[in-house]
This record gives sequence, structure tokens and C-alpha cells, in this order.
Amino acid sequence: MAIGPGEAITAAEVLTVLDLSDRAQLREGLAAVLLREQMHRKTFDVIFDLYFPVRGGFGTLSDGAAGASGSGGEGCSGVPGDPDRLTMPAAGTPPDPDAVREALRQEAIAALVAGGDHDGIAGQIVEQLGEYNSATGTAFSSYQALKALNPQTLIAAIADGLLAAAGEDGAAPGSFEYESARRVARSRVAGLTERVTELTSVAMAARRGPEAVAKYAAPQLPENIAFFAATRTELHRMEQTVRPLARQLSTRLLVRRRRARRGPIDLRRTLRQSMSTGGVPIDLAHRRPRPTKPELVLLCDLSGSVAGFSNFTLLLTHALSAEFSKIRVFGFVDSVDEITDYIDPSRTLTVDTVVNMFDRVIRETDVARFGGSDYGNMLRTFVRDFPEAVTHRGTLLILGDARSNHTDPALAELDELVQRARHAFWLNPERRASWGTGDSVADKYGRLIDMYECRTAGQLADVIGRLLPV
Repeated sequence: MAIGPGEAITAAEVLTVLDLSDRAQLREGLAAVLLREQMHRKTFDVIFDLYFPVRGGFGTLSDGAAGASGSGGEGCSGVPGDPDRLTMPAAGTPPDPDAVREALRQEAIAALVAGGDHDGIAGQIVEQLGEYNSATGTAFSSYQALKALNPQTLIAAIADGLLAAAGEDGAAPGSFEYESARRVARSRVAGLTERVTELTSVAMAARRGPEAVAKYAAPQLPENIAFFAATRTELHRMEQTVRPLARQLSTRLLVRRRRARRGPIDLRRTLRQSMSTGGVPIDLAHRRPRPTKPELVLLCDLSGSVAGFSNFTLLLTHALSAEFSKIRVFGFVDSVDEITDYIDPSRTLTVDTVVNMFDRVIRETDVARFGGSDYGNMLRTFVRDFPEAVTHRGTLLILGDARSNHTDPALAELDELVQRARHAFWLNPERRASWGTGDSVADKYGRLIDMYECRTAGQLADVIGRLLPV
């Protein structure tokens, strides 16, 4: 998150008027002055929990809570537990792990059926199932806690509880009531899983300090997630950045176009105007520019290794479609075909629709012959089958990692395309240090075309913002 001196000063001023004993008020007040984008709220909340745990200071789990005593109090979340509801062993008797696990499962089912805050049961799960001894002392693992509890197995019991509470005990599988209860149960289990992960980080921060834990516990900002490592869930988070980025880029392009409104010098008008100043051309006359929107040709690598990158770039360029007079999209793996008709310009693209579209394209078009990337064959096929696609009026944008499985890179064909286009750029989702290593021919292509590293959405938006033609 970009937090400058202005935000820091405002946050300090806010602290003077907020009730510091009201944690919810403190959270909302700081979020209001520190966050520029709502999509950063998740990261902010995790960091806030690390530095401002519920029980004041940095917070600690209940002493000996992982033993036989149950939660006994607030747990790491500070929400009072109810130890009487758990099966408690006799004093001095080591707890039965299976009994503790089963008691927590029943507690979790009851809590999730009731709804509301998950903090109480999540804290108990972390305390009793997540603790382990590491080389540096006591530690907590959300993986260990969730593996022991296996929350996905609770969905059926929670759904039954929801149906019973609603008086729909006899709902048949497949009915509206049954499926609705299952959806709610899945949602609540996902919420519990997420909260266990968050409270595990809080527990670790209590022992090792929030700075050390924040480095790995705080989720990356959507614009900083690397395309190569992005999961489907992270791609959905990145999708939230598309509209704001598109608006920023459109505004930036509008400013550049306004600055470029003056065309080249009109010599005839300049000389005519200079007659009033003794033939000295003091005021230059400019030709009026012809406002035209450029054409865009996209060549997208659809192979699995870079599909996420092509997916997001396509979302962003589609959101910017109003800035171009024409957009043609071509997909490739080891061959190439036009896929423009697969994109409905009247509909807003999403990660899921693009993934489904890519699946259809792979099945129904000639983008792949054998399945392995072959940039050389792609370039030769593109020059041969689509000679009219790239013209002096258009911008060519190639998206891919330039890893061609040691095949002929077809440098002459790439050079021909670059010479045809008004502008030509290559966006590569790999680190620059990896270009030219292994089967990468990025170093060779980079001598013919301007190639840019675009590993994250933030880098991609910055590069596209600088490269968009006026």
C-alpha cells in the first residue's frame, strides 16, 4: 500500500479524536485515511490485527490453552469461550487428542449453524489444534489446525442444522432449500477457515513480533501478485484492479492527447502571419491534427505457463477498447489463429469468462497443433495467413514468455512485423534475469522489438500506460 507523509500525518491526527479503547472504531478510522483503494482492505485488516490484537498490546494465547484446559477465555481473538461445552479431562490427566478434536468439531458445527462471528471457535481451534514445538520454541500452524479439524467434512452437518433451524428437516437433496443450506454452509466454513489462518498469524505475532509475521502473513496487494504464481482466487482478486487501472490509463491518455493537439508547423500560415512583424516568424502557426484512434493487434500466448498473464492483459485491453478504433486478438500455442469473434464487445469480461473462452479456443481453433510452445512456427504462420493484420496504422502487442522449446525463433518474420507496424512492443511476464536462459529466446527477440518485463498487474498497467499510442 502506498502510504505517504500526508496519510501518516492524517492518521496521527485521527488517533487524537478516536476512542482508542474501541478497536472497531480505530480500525475504520485508520482505514478511512490510509486506504486509497478498497481492494487493499483485506491486506490492511490482516496487518491491523497483527499490530492491534484484540486483547491489547500484541496479545497472547491463553497460557496452556493447547493443553487440557480448552479455550478457557479469549483465545487469540479475545472472544470469550465456553469451556463447559467442551469435554474436559480430569485435573492432571493429559487430554485425549481425539476427544478434543471431536469436541471442537461439535463446537464448530454449533457455532456455524448459529452464524455470527467466527472468532471464538476459530481461536479455540488455533489454541488446541494448531500449536507445535519448533526449533525456536512454541509456534502455531493453521495448516496443522485445519488438517486436524478438516472443516470441509462439517458442511453436511452444518447444512442439516440450518435446515432444522428453519423447519425444513425433510428437504430433499437437490431441492431449493437443501441447495441453499449447502451454499450457506460452504460459505461459513470458508469464513472459518480464513479466520483460523488470520488468528494463527496473530498468535505468531504475539511471540515473534508483528514485523516478522507481516512479511508472510499479509496477503499481497492484488497489483503485486506475480502472474506466474497466481491461483484462480488471486486472479479474481487481481480482476478487481482492472476497472480502476483502466480509468487511470484512460485519464492519462486523455491528458497526453490534449497535449498533442498541436500538429506540425504550418509553414505557409507562419510566413503569412510574419508579414505583420516585418517578416520575422515570432508566432508559429501549427496545422490542426487529425484526431484518430489507433488500431491494436494482440498476439496472446495461451499456453498454460502464461495463460494467467494473457488473461489479465486481455481484461485490461478490453476495458480500454474505447481508446482504439479497432482491436484484433490472435491466440497461439505452437500455431496461431484469430480469436476476436470469441470476445463479445458488449459484455464485461471476467477471469472466468476468459478462462472458459480460452478453453473453447484451444478446442475449436488452430492455435495448437502438438501442445508445446513454438514461437517460430507461430510467427511464420501469422505472417503467411494474416498478412493484412499488422499495418502502419496499428500497434502490435505480443504477450508471452518467449520460451520456444529450442525451435527456430523465426527472427526474420518478427522483424518484418515490427517494420510493418507503427508501434510494436513485447510484454514478458518473466523476470528480466531469466531472459535468454534455458529455451528462452527473449534476448534475441529483444534486439528486434522493445520488450518489457510485466510480472505483476502494477507493472503491466505502468508499461501499458507509457506505451499507449496517442
